[in-house]
Amino acid sequence: MSRPALAATRAVSVLDFLASHPTDSFTMSDLAGRLDVNLASMHSLLAVLVDSGYVLRHGRLRTYTLGPSVVALGTAALECHPVIDRARDAGRALAERTGLETAVTAVAGDQIVHLARSGEPTPHGASALVGQRIPLVPPLGAVFLAWGDAGEWLRRSDRPAALATVLRGVRERGYAVALDGPGRRRLEAALHDLADHPTDPVRRKAVMVLLASLETDSYHPPSITPRSRYDVSMISAPIFAEDGTVLMALTLVGFEGGRRGHEVITYGEMLRDAALVVTRRTRGRVPPRTG
Repeated sequence: MSRPALAATRAVSVLDFLASHPTDSFTMSDLAGRLDVNLASMHSLLAVLVDSGYVLRHGRLRTYTLGPSVVALGTAALECHPVIDRARDAGRALAERTGLETAVTAVAGDQIVHLARSGEPTPHGASALVGQRIPLVPPLGAVFLAWGDAGEWLRRSDRPAALATVLRGVRERGYAVALDGPGRRRLEAALHDLADHPTDPVRRKAVMVLLASLETDSYHPPSITPRSRYDVSMISAPIFAEDGTVLMALTLVGFEGGRRGHEVITYGEMLRDAALVVTRRTRGRVPPRTG
């Protein structure tokens, strides 16, 4: 594999960082410190991004935000990928119907990228920001792996057999359920910290350690029993591409604790059906639900 160009990697890091903090502005020193880039290199990088319109410099405050050229890129991307608009529309409708928050995510390389969110913020709502990337490592991302080759993902777990059972359950139901708990909340705090310093190896290692410490059974219930109670963190359903692979996921978040299993199933089936409608309207193909 060819080595990535450092300047290109840094430019992507700047744009990703600003995208995940759309309402904030940052000085050059802020960006250099948070992205671990020396000031001289950051100065040159920002000069190119400002000249091209991808980053906007506020003269009086000497701070930087995303620029208008990013809008043109986003508009073109939506035209290339109309499924994103369909998924966002479905998310808005679900948020209005349920009073919960919704998110649209996709996989990019070895990361999960948050593309959109809808609904009013709730105390138990979305922890990740639009534009934020989180590692695609066990037990995160089951909804993306359940219908494809999960071998590499499973090999990164200390309990691959348990996770394989989780993936079968996701395929059978058509949606994934993740539970809340102290480990999950510690992970969310670490992810927030990493979002503010995305290139910091110490913070990245802390996230990976917390991910490894999450017990599969306490994060993904093997099954949902109607009369049992569950502290649900999120429910995710797949949107399929034309070749039957999982293109992105539609997710419900913001659940209060102690939901009855029959409620979880109702929400899951509602979400699954909404994602299937998006799949069919964008000519996706639903693969057979096999064990």
